[in-house]
Amino acid sequence: MQLLVDENLEIIAFAQTGILSGAIEYKGNVPDDFEENFKPSFYLLKNNEIVLNPNYIEPTPPKSAGGPTTEQQMINQLGLKYAELSAKVDKLKGGAVNG
Repeated sequence: MQLLVDENLEIIAFAQTGILSGAIEYKGNVPDDFEENFKPSFYLLKNNEIVLNPNYIEPTPPKSAGGPTTEQQMINQLGLKYAELSAKVDKLKGGAVNG
């Protein structure tokens, strides 16, 4: 098994087959639920054993501001401007929709 560890010896990736760039070869015991429970930094390589990281903190997804992004606001403004211009063109054509 290949293990990719960071400077704190937290296991950040693993491979059963193949090669991970910068990884080390591990031939020791692997916890039964290692693959099912694996998350980056959830396990440590301590004294050449894979153990749970007692300092692991579940990452929290970033919270959105709740409103539209700047890009969404700009798209909405363009949509409104298009609707206004389309209405003016229709009025100039005498109200005819398609010719």
